[in-house]
Amino acid sequence: MRLQRDKTQTEVHYWQRRLRSRAFKRELTALLRRELTALAGERVRDVLDAELVRSIIREWDTRMIERTRLAELVIEGIRRSARKRRGEVLRLDPQLIADVEAIVREGFALPEGAEDAIAAIMRQEFVRGLFTDIIFSAIVSFYQRVNPLFGAVTVRVLEEQIKGFIRFFMPMLQRQATAFIVNQANQRVAVGFVSVIVRQILEQPLPNYSAMTTPAQRRKLETLIRHATASAKLDSVVREATLSAWDDVYATIANKRIGDLLRFEEQAGWFAERCVELILPMLCRPHILQFVAAEMAVAAGAQRRAGLQ
Repeated sequence: MRLQRDKTQTEVHYWQRRLRSRAFKRELTALLRRELTALAGERVRDVLDAELVRSIIREWDTRMIERTRLAELVIEGIRRSARKRRGEVLRLDPQLIADVEAIVREGFALPEGAEDAIAAIMRQEFVRGLFTDIIFSAIVSFYQRVNPLFGAVTVRVLEEQIKGFIRFFMPMLQRQATAFIVNQANQRVAVGFVSVIVRQILEQPLPNYSAMTTPAQRRKLETLIRHATASAKLDSVVREATLSAWDDVYATIANKRIGDLLRFEEQAGWFAERCVELILPMLCRPHILQFVAAEMAVAAGAQRRAGLQ
């Protein structure tokens, strides 16, 4: 037994030296390059087990994640990024901005059922209150111009009665607002307005967005992140959404060649070098080294026994 342990330890020392050698890295890179080049011709369905991926998504146990620590890491990452990007001028490509604006300006066709959806939005209490306040403000402004001394005061005294009167006619106003929105001529005006807003937003340097948030808003965002990482319901929603997305993606790419999705033929060397940089540190882990050495020792023993027979 002692001899076996000594032999295994000798194998471990050998593999420690071997894995750190330039020759091994060069040979492993060449091997991966050949394999990636060959893989480019395979179809996704012949290489990737779709049901295995689904089972991993379905059975993934999020309890293994330290949720509190994860939330703090995300928050610290956001803070660090904000500090790092402060003062940098990061803008989107002007041509990309122009392309996005062109898509917006082309307009859009409201789908079937859109009118019902818009009408449902108009019936929301927030929208009803917004309409009421807008109309009431317009009445106040009108009476103030008609009677600069007492017009606005008179209307304010009767505010609740006037708003009640406005709410009485609200269903008719909502129907007219819905008809206005779905009218194609009005949609063109809205599209023009939206395209101007989109361009203005996209032309802003990216760090400006983080600068626009107040400390109070950032604290609320951090609280939201902590609650989200602790939410079991969110876990379930993310899992189902991921499964659905995977099914859709796989259905799209199953019959594609891997080379159609990843440029392995042209970039096999680059991919191989990056893979080796990731793989070698893992192979050098003590438990991996011991496992490899033990397996090699077992294989050598089996070869010797076969030779004796």
